[in-house]
Amino acid sequence: MPIHKLVPGQPDDANSPLVGQILPRPEPVEPPPEPDTTAPGFTAELTRALGLKQIKATDRMVLRDQHGRVLCVHAKSDDWGWVYLGEPERYGAELVPLVVHLDPTSQNLSMSAEKKMVGWSFFADGNSTAGDYVFAGFKVWTDYPRLHFRIKRSGTTIVNHRQMFAFTLSCEIGSTRMAVQAPAGKWGWVKLVPESDVSDDDQLRFSLHKLSIPLVRVRELIKATWPNTTLTYQTSVDSYYEAISAQQARGIWVESGLKYFKYKPEVFDCDDFALAYKSKAAKTAYLENNLYPYSVGIVFGQNAKGAHAANLFIDQWLRLQLLEPQSGAVQRASEWAYTPYHIMF
Repeated sequence: MPIHKLVPGQPDDANSPLVGQILPRPEPVEPPPEPDTTAPGFTAELTRALGLKQIKATDRMVLRDQHGRVLCVHAKSDDWGWVYLGEPERYGAELVPLVVHLDPTSQNLSMSAEKKMVGWSFFADGNSTAGDYVFAGFKVWTDYPRLHFRIKRSGTTIVNHRQMFAFTLSCEIGSTRMAVQAPAGKWGWVKLVPESDVSDDDQLRFSLHKLSIPLVRVRELIKATWPNTTLTYQTSVDSYYEAISAQQARGIWVESGLKYFKYKPEVFDCDDFALAYKSKAAKTAYLENNLYPYSVGIVFGQNAKGAHAANLFIDQWLRLQLLEPQSGAVQRASEWAYTPYHIMF
């Protein structure tokens, strides 16, 4: 499997292939194993489909087909994995947030998957015009075509009982236009198929959405994270929240300017840092004209050494994460060194 390490004689930029890196074999004789399923309880909801012109650079999207499956990556190592479509209730743990941008003139769609706070590009596992599997990976994979997608509006799809416009995805391998397809079922590996071989009935149609988290799920996540803790007070005032990635949460912290502030007892201490970050997240959601507020909250906790305050957020995998607003560091909320006594979303 690929191994990326910063060692003497190896490039350390994101555009140069590593010397001697091993790539996935072309056209596997057997498909990769079935993706691991998630534990039951993936209860995030898709927002309405967003028009491609509505999507902003800061948005993290979910790609859905007309069968209700979402785009996922089954990681084979820390820097690449096979791409598939799977039902979110079963495969939500491998769902990937997407950063997308449409060129309105060419109708070309640039799309990257966010994994481990970096962007993974999409590649074909070979250059055969008969069709190859698709994988996502970090860095440049020489001899493997990087995929540049083109969209074409095609019919409609039903999401949350609402009819919405849909589109097809294709790309070029050599001079052949290939459709993005996957076998029917609860999940299927994504493969490129010549467009001429795909009938209208078999064609996959896609839409792009954000993930929203209902209030009841926020409460469940807090309880699951700290099952033995009784909160003296808990406030959640909105009915839905928008899931954000660790990269988005970190970006809000950078834009907040908090890295230029120093802890000053009583004047600007830990609770002030947390309140300032929460305020910045709210203002960002407002300026971006979001449908729902970002899933950002404040937690107050204590241990034998004293009390502390930090920020919480919920990511696209429905994990409760903690951001330290004094440093911008992100960790799992369950690993926080304090026992919470007050949480506000």
